[in-house]
Amino acid sequence: MIDSSFIIGITGNIATGKSVIRHMLANAGLFGLDADSIANRMLYPGTRSYQQVLDTFGPEIKTEHGQISNKKLGQIVFNDLRALEKLEALVHPEVTETIYNRIQTAGHPVVSIEAIKLIEAGLSSHCDKIWVSYASVDHQMRRLRSSRALTNQEARARINSQPPQIDKFARADVIINTETTFKDTWLRTQRALNDTIQSINNFAPLHINISKDWFATSVNSVPATQLERAWKELTRQSLSDLYESLGSKMVLTLSKNEHIQAFILWESWNFSGTLYRVFPGEFFDALPSLVFNAFEKHAQFHQVEILLVANKMLEAGEIHPEQFAFNLQLPAQITYPAWQIAAQKAVCNKPTSIWHKVLAQPFESINAV
Repeated sequence: MIDSSFIIGITGNIATGKSVIRHMLANAGLFGLDADSIANRMLYPGTRSYQQVLDTFGPEIKTEHGQISNKKLGQIVFNDLRALEKLEALVHPEVTETIYNRIQTAGHPVVSIEAIKLIEAGLSSHCDKIWVSYASVDHQMRRLRSSRALTNQEARARINSQPPQIDKFARADVIINTETTFKDTWLRTQRALNDTIQSINNFAPLHINISKDWFATSVNSVPATQLERAWKELTRQSLSDLYESLGSKMVLTLSKNEHIQAFILWESWNFSGTLYRVFPGEFFDALPSLVFNAFEKHAQFHQVEILLVANKMLEAGEIHPEQFAFNLQLPAQITYPAWQIAAQKAVCNKPTSIWHKVLAQPFESINAV
């Protein structure tokens, strides 16, 4: 185990809700790592695994830009168990080392690690508790078809490439069923978190001082009735939208005099942070410095390397991101692959520029041996 942090390992078969649980823990103030995202970084040019994977699976898995195509590689390994085992043997050691180094660097008291092969790759030996997500095969199939646009055959192949879910249950300290509503999953996650960390003295909900009068907090620091009331009043959206957001995005409350005045929602993907919505919109127009400040500090807590803001976020008001050290650039001009992909997603793959601010160089690049 890693001495500096209490580690919750989140595992479960494909499309059973692992990422939802990790997002919900992050929204409860935990620093979380996605082993799958880190594994993707191991396939970028310049890493130790890149050339090894090419030598093993052939140059035909490369894209025209010289990167390894996840789709081409997936078509090989998800239809050949031995090929999958070869890939994991090449990538897993570097993934484990990077996770260990990131946790040591962050120094947070409680950390979650999401990994589909948490047990098989030996990551579970570093964990204090193991949580397992659960969903039936029917739910897995529906999620894979809708979220990843897979055919029935492709979805079934990915499900069948994994051990039975019951194998993970035998190692679980906590099992969370994600088949019902997002609110149910949030409540189950928070109960399990409270039970898990009740003996940890130095854990507290995230609190960010923004200025003398303003502060931002993780949502679990606010009583549920107050949170839900503020959400309905400030966003004009349903409570189901709130709990779905808690399972897919980062949700931060901005408060003054103990009252929630705004919600900041941003998307966290592969150590990039994309500003998604600010509620109410006029709050962003009136106090952009508070929003950018809170967004940046929250992102830094989660080891985000680059902040992204699409122009569509700025259309309603007179907001000038350059005042907050953001630069305007086309996604294709952003060189690091994970950053470029996140920027392309933020502008919906349109040929338009995006505002960005680099907070840190890619961890894998500066820590490469």
